[in-house]
Amino acid sequence: MSDFSYDVKKVVEFLGGGIDETILFNLIGIFVKSIADEFPALEAAVNSVDKEQIHKVGHKLKGSSANLGFESFRKLCEDLEQNARNDRDFDYKGTFSKLIEEKDLIESWYNQEKSKYGM
Repeated sequence: MSDFSYDVKKVVEFLGGGIDETILFNLIGIFVKSIADEFPALEAAVNSVDKEQIHKVGHKLKGSSANLGFESFRKLCEDLEQNARNDRDFDYKGTFSKLIEEKDLIESWYNQEKSKYGM
């Protein structure tokens, strides 16, 4: 499992400061929900080694995680996406297991931080 750290203020600064922290946190909430919505399809695709679906869902999750600064999650999605796109033999299940760990860290962090943003 990776060391998880996320700083909303630093992400706002990285984005140029033109977004309020509460708005960014709301976007993170949407991202957390989208992970929950997309993970069953990704899990099924990984279990059946459906590379087309792994590529599709991996790409979607990669983009949204990159936009919010969840770098470890993004990197794992990119590994899944790129290997599936290029039809490579790859440890899809092992990488998906690491992605689950990252998902759990993000969800845990989000749930701990919600009260700071009035949620």
